[in-house]
Amino acid sequence: MTKDMSKELEKLQLLKGGLVVSCQASDGEPLCHPDHILALALSALNGGAAGLRLEGADNIAHIRQNTIVPIVGLTKSKSVPEKDWIKHVYITPTFEDCIEISLAGADIIAIDATDRQRPGGVTVAQLIERIHKELNKPVWADCSTLADGLTAAQAGADVISTTLSGYTQETKVPPETTGPDLKLLEAFVRLTDKPVVLEGRVWYPSEVAEAFALGAFSCVVGSAITRPQLITQRFVKAMRATVNA
Repeated sequence: MTKDMSKELEKLQLLKGGLVVSCQASDGEPLCHPDHILALALSALNGGAAGLRLEGADNIAHIRQNTIVPIVGLTKSKSVPEKDWIKHVYITPTFEDCIEISLAGADIIAIDATDRQRPGGVTVAQLIERIHKELNKPVWADCSTLADGLTAAQAGADVISTTLSGYTQETKVPPETTGPDLKLLEAFVRLTDKPVVLEGRVWYPSEVAEAFALGAFSCVVGSAITRPQLITQRFVKAMRATVNA
């Protein structure tokens, strides 16, 4: 382990027992601008967030200039339409993406750690090795299944997360009716010695509390905090169901 890697692992430890807030906005959304993402991030930090999960080098660099908290960085492939995310790797698919967000200031690199085909046929293990050796950054493995997590852990991933459970063809669930995958979290905790994170469809504080009771290292909350259009939709849907009953 290099000296630089040790520093980044120390930053990772700052997330233990804390909440990571995912501050992201898709192209075309009103909040999709580094200044708006910064405002969301600073608001989350004011509320007690221990760290941030951010997409894109521009957003990461802008927020890095304004805070020293741990940043989990990722990219989302522009060549994979959102409608095809369930079929293809789109989260930090290449090592070049990893370089970009590392240089922008990400402390931890999040990658898709599913068994789906990656560009150039690069394996999860190969990507993790390059990130460790060439960038000296910890790897946050976004997984969809138990097999994904065990494979990523064996390959040296520093964090195992439930991020993609429900968002692959193998695990697809209706997100509007299904909560986070606490069963997968529990299995990761039981079967690996890595820090395990709950992420994906976390809407209620009680789900975060349950995750920590099960042994989670940290929890990530995104839409429930930083996606106003989705929060509004939930209220509107509940209102219409009552009015039309």
